Amino acid sequence: MGFLAHQFPNEEIQYFEGSWIASTLDQIPESCFFITDFTKDKVYYFKEHNTLENLSNIDFSFSHDDEIFVANEKAYLNGLQYFIDGFEMFGIEKAIFSRIKLVDREADVELNDVFVRLCKAYQKQALVYFVSDEQFGSWMGATPETLLSGNEQKMQSMALAGTKSSAEKEWTEKEFEEQQYVVDYIQQKIEEQSPGDLSVTKAQTVQKGAVYHLQSDFEFSLDKEKWNALLQSLHPTPAVCGTPGDLARDYILRNEPHERSFYTGIIGQKKSDALSVYVNLRCMQVMKKHFALYVGGGITLSSNIANELQETEDKSETLLSVIFD
Repeated sequence: MGFLAHQFPNEEIQYFEGSWIASTLDQIPESCFFITDFTKDKVYYFKEHNTLENLSNIDFSFSHDDEIFVANEKAYLNGLQYFIDGFEMFGIEKAIFSRIKLVDREADVELNDVFVRLCKAYQKQALVYFVSDEQFGSWMGATPETLLSGNEQKMQSMALAGTKSSAEKEWTEKEFEEQQYVVDYIQQKIEEQSPGDLSVTKAQTVQKGAVYHLQSDFEFSLDKEKWNALLQSLHPTPAVCGTPGDLARDYILRNEPHERSFYTGIIGQKKSDALSVYVNLRCMQVMKKHFALYVGGGITLSSNIANELQETEDKSETLLSVIFD
């Protein structure tokens, strides 16, 4: 039996027991909660059987540690330098390089407590979720990045990129450049669908979990018949893939030493008259004896590999601060 718990921003936690059904993004039901991997080759939607009160007596499915590849810091830095060295040869302007950070899952750490703390910490700014099934194990996260949300009259998206660890630090040219890649890409994809009344805000500094980002918001109207096409074309954005998009995607798949699985995929809810869909960031795979945190950063030719490693550490605090509260 599969399991789903979620809390959308400013809403209550909901718990469900049911079945996770493999499908494709084009064929999932009109109304459902769904999750995909980075490539969108693996897509699952949830078929609810029962509503639950909490996580008590849930038989979670856990992956084993040997099912994922975890590089130590030295291997990550070497791999990142190799990654950057190939940019000019393969025509890459920007690409995201990620790593898995493994932390011990102590025997006395209750998953219900971790999930509830995550919901309380990020109630206003993230989709917080917990999913489990024998097909993919157990995943938990708090993702702040809206991919597409709203209805026909008012649809929203966001460009979220650039990272710094404190409000006092100044943004660098690298981060402004990184965020502008995302703004231009999302605006182009929206305009291809002939939206109504498209507006785009200037980049603002926002705090998301333990770090700060640059965020621009998009607002527009769009016929329901175009929602799926826009979802498909928007993802993956340069914020989780790179630019040029197809080249960056293939480059990532060839050079990252691990499978991203649900990290940087799509997660959210479709309804007959509304969408609430996110890019799956700040997430972790819950293993038998560990939490496997997936973290990454946008890489350009000007990236400093030591700074990029520190950025992944900073991002991991969104989850670590809750796990070890």
